[in-house]
Amino acid sequence: MKINPAYTSQRCSACGIVDRQARESQAAFRCRSCGYAGNADVNAARNIAHAAGHAVSARGGPPLGEPTNREPQRDLLLVR
Repeated sequence: MKINPAYTSQRCSACGIVDRQARESQAAFRCRSCGYAGNADVNAARNIAHAAGHAVSARGGPPLGEPTNREPQRDLLLVR
């Protein structure tokens, strides 16, 4: 699944605020809004994982791991 990586290294994985000054260094991330601090690469990876969880399949169904669209079951369509 392709996820746009734009701003994932500047977005806080805890509160979602995008702040270009949150990257204190190449390896350090500190959110000025909520105070979350951690490794910048781990923070970006969490943002990408979060975005992947909200992605929808090309068939219009839910993301991977959940049931996909299927043909209607004949027995369920019968009116009693």
